[in-house]
Amino acid sequence: MHNLVKAMAGMALCALLSGCGGDKTTGQACLGANNDTLVEKMPDQCKAGDAIATKHPAYFCDFNYAVAYNDYNSAFCIYAGALKAERIKGKS
Repeated sequence: MHNLVKAMAGMALCALLSGCGGDKTTGQACLGANNDTLVEKMPDQCKAGDAIATKHPAYFCDFNYAVAYNDYNSAFCIYAGALKAERIKGKS
């Protein structure tokens, strides 16, 4: 019964996402060679739309997509492509 609920939820999610236009994700994970590197350690390797791990989601994540937090005080999300301008000091 529990597996049936999971399957139905998965199909519902697919149906919802297939109706969304303009998806800007790349389908690639930018997590480094060991698959657990934070985006802060790879400043020029990730591009907008990649799935990333970060300790600072407010600076790096595109909040038009889901953000998943984990027990290691970090988050997985879709990379916005650069630091959020409203989160960093402007140049004088």
